[in-house]
Amino acid sequence: MVRAMSDDLYNDARWLVGAIARGLHSRGGPHVDVVLQRLAEQDMTREDFVEPRPQGLPVTRYFADTIAETMMIESELAAAIASLDGHLKWLQSKSYTDEILGAGFSENYGWCEIVGPQGFFKGDGFILGLLMLGPQRHYKDHYHPAPELYWPLTGPTDWKQGAGSFETKEAGAVIYHAPMVHHATKTSDQPLLAVWSWTKDIHTPARLAEA
Repeated sequence: MVRAMSDDLYNDARWLVGAIARGLHSRGGPHVDVVLQRLAEQDMTREDFVEPRPQGLPVTRYFADTIAETMMIESELAAAIASLDGHLKWLQSKSYTDEILGAGFSENYGWCEIVGPQGFFKGDGFILGLLMLGPQRHYKDHYHPAPELYWPLTGPTDWKQGAGSFETKEAGAVIYHAPMVHHATKTSDQPLLAVWSWTKDIHTPARLAEA
């Protein structure tokens, strides 16, 4: 019975990875080819599968709402994410405090990995995961050496890079952040659910510009 449940979870994790790959391939955009190539290089056999210890966070109270919104643009992907509800290990970056990011930020922020050191498949210098932000949040300027792709599944949300202004992006947009470029995100009245990926240099965490 335990093995059968584990097999089901493995199949759901593979389904999610495949749904992300198919969705990104159909949309295209900056850095998508790199993400898909790195994803194709990862070991994701049954022997490579690891069950993370599930962990929830306050921000996951918006999980059902964001899945419902994702259904409007990527129905298969929404169903694949929902299949792993209760099995994801939601985490936060330790340096991201309410003192820096505003009161209540820690209750409205979290991320998990599907492929990566904290995910179902450990990966090889590569991370594929999900990010959640609650409504009316400002994820302030931060940076990291990893090239990064975001694929917001809900929206609209506002995104900024470098010294530029915030630009509104609709659900389904593909956003690329080059290494070490400062970037920030704002949500409005709707919570954000997004796919994210780091394609190399994954072991140096993001740093807030104000920290």
